[in-house]
Amino acid sequence: MFKNTVFKSMSLTKNQDLLSPLLFDDKSIYTLIIKDIADGVFVAGDRLVTTKLAKRYRTSVNPIREALKQLQGEGFVTVSPNSGANVTKFEHNTMRDVFEILQLLDPYLIEWFVLEHSKEQIKTLYEILNDMDNIETGDHAAYRNLDTYFHWTMYSQHYNKSAVDLWRQKRLILQIMHVNLPISEARVQQSLLEHREIMSAIEKRDVELSLSILRKHISNSGKYWSRHS
Repeated sequence: MFKNTVFKSMSLTKNQDLLSPLLFDDKSIYTLIIKDIADGVFVAGDRLVTTKLAKRYRTSVNPIREALKQLQGEGFVTVSPNSGANVTKFEHNTMRDVFEILQLLDPYLIEWFVLEHSKEQIKTLYEILNDMDNIETGDHAAYRNLDTYFHWTMYSQHYNKSAVDLWRQKRLILQIMHVNLPISEARVQQSLLEHREIMSAIEKRDVELSLSILRKHISNSGKYWSRHS
């Protein structure tokens, strides 16, 4: 299961990597491997040799095997008798399927937040939006992480932890698929506008408006990535 990751404004974490909330905030072998996959150190199709990984992470082969087995179960690693463990090559259809799942999960998760959010959570969301506004042009990794933090802040406290964990897993698949893909400035500005519209609807505790804007946001993201992947 996931662990909650506390957001800190980039102004407080300057010159430090902003850990994605999709990753466990620990030093387990599982986390180290999945972080390297999410950061593009290991890309689709790369072979994951247990002895080399053990050397990289300064551990024995048994923890490596256990982590690879977990990653295989989550779909991030494929294992075959001939080639061993490899980073999964996600097909284009996978991205379509993931976006369709998120179109169901995101509205379910945000509906609870619209009705139950606190002033402190709203403050945090505006801090994230401010940091998104101030990201240097071309820093796609930072923008993706902050975009994820925005949604994570809304969803992570939902009572249905199974739904939250499924959202985390599907969102992580997208991050891995898009790790080396740039985001156009036009899409960044469109996305920022959509986030502000979502915030306005949430502050009004308007469930229907929030759901409508969120669905538009997910649909626009899906259309963008389907054209640029």
